[in-house]
Amino acid sequence: MDIPEIRQALLERYPQWGDTLRAIAFTDSLQVDPTDNDGAVIYYNSRRLKFYTDEAQLFLIAQQVLHVQLAHAARGAGRDRALWRRATDAVVNAMLRGDGFQLPEDAVLLPDAAHMDAETAYAVLKAEQPPEEENEDAPGEAREAVIDVPAEPTKTAGDDTASVLRAVKDAGLADAVAGLADYLQPSEHLDFDWFPGDTIRDGMVRDVFRAYSVPHAEILLDTSYSVDEALLKAFIRACKALLKDAVIRVGCFDTKFYGFHEITRACDIDAMPFQGGGGTDFNVAVGAFTGDAENQIIFTDGYGEMPARRCDAIWVVYGTTAIAPKGGRVLYVDPFQTVYATRDERLTFAAEAAEWSSI
Repeated sequence: MDIPEIRQALLERYPQWGDTLRAIAFTDSLQVDPTDNDGAVIYYNSRRLKFYTDEAQLFLIAQQVLHVQLAHAARGAGRDRALWRRATDAVVNAMLRGDGFQLPEDAVLLPDAAHMDAETAYAVLKAEQPPEEENEDAPGEAREAVIDVPAEPTKTAGDDTASVLRAVKDAGLADAVAGLADYLQPSEHLDFDWFPGDTIRDGMVRDVFRAYSVPHAEILLDTSYSVDEALLKAFIRACKALLKDAVIRVGCFDTKFYGFHEITRACDIDAMPFQGGGGTDFNVAVGAFTGDAENQIIFTDGYGEMPARRCDAIWVVYGTTAIAPKGGRVLYVDPFQTVYATRDERLTFAAEAAEWSSI
């Protein structure tokens, strides 16, 4: 659904919101995930919203409209921003759920929130916060997990593993993965389920059975180098958070492909085996994609010869090794910077446009 459709659907459900919906400005922004507001403007990330069902999109915008109507942005002045957002979301979510909305899986819920105002919910959440622990690091200094390996690697495709020293700053990984949102493709897969409809009979919202989009993604992890499993798990978790309800399959490869594992819950990531440790064969990687997923992602250090076969994948390169695959796009995650630097290499992709048109 686009924003005009969502506004019209909300207006039909809540005619009393007419003046409010006409007064609120809606702005598309890549800086929110997927929606937010500043008290007057509702911001939405159109690239992220497309991964939600129509009902979930309607809920997310209705949530922000209520935030604006209840002046939550102004009332939160001087409070912890993240905690205040959870509190206000919990209160608004309880209101919308009571009004028949089906909430997304990641919606914030709080017991008895339906009987609280935002300030009360904030106090409850603040009381649940654990006491702050002293940080042994210097102020502003990122904590590093160092993987100690040989200093002068000579790795090539097909060779045994020879990795480089990596300082892993986990705090920046999720920000780097957020760059994937620019390249994710909408779903062409459909599933069917019951959803709250837009009509009411005998005081109850009537359910409707309808189709909804189910995005698919396949992620291949280059396990040919010595890398802490924590980094690989962090990458998968960040992708799962980005793709939310998508069907995600993750597999490892070096000179062999070790099969896909479906990731639906956090425990699936914890239980996943990370096989590999040999050389690198990117032809094996691109040949492992089933062709059933709109989004194909390869996480690698970039060491090895690029595949001869063209592959419309997103290559996430952990390190500074420049690669030029045929087709696809490249994002670099530089572990040697203070924070992760995400760069987009589009030149080779753009240069191949003429080749694509001539095929």
